[in-house]
Amino acid sequence: MNALILWEKLREEASLSEFEIHTVPQNKSIPLWFLVDVSDKHLVIKKAKNHTPSIKISMDRVITYKDFEFVYRCNERWLKGDPSGRQEAVKKSQNTAYIYALIAEASKQKVL
Repeated sequence: MNALILWEKLREEASLSEFEIHTVPQNKSIPLWFLVDVSDKHLVIKKAKNHTPSIKISMDRVITYKDFEFVYRCNERWLKGDPSGRQEAVKKSQNTAYIYALIAEASKQKVL
């Protein structure tokens, strides 16, 4: 699936109603919940209201399409067996955990 199509579907879902999902840790840590909202052309990550444990952020995080697309491409490389895909994403984006969770949630919900 194309990153832009996934992005638009996630934005559309968030514009209809904000929703909560959780991170997808690669180790045995506890998943953290966060709220996904939309503002203009961006997705906005906030502390969860209805689920615990929630992420601990002092300010909302804004995810741009450029950031989303970069992490999405890194994820595709990782899924094809390139272990550097995830490492590269983590180095370039502080929102990697949220973007991976968005991709995973969209896959479960058949948004793709």
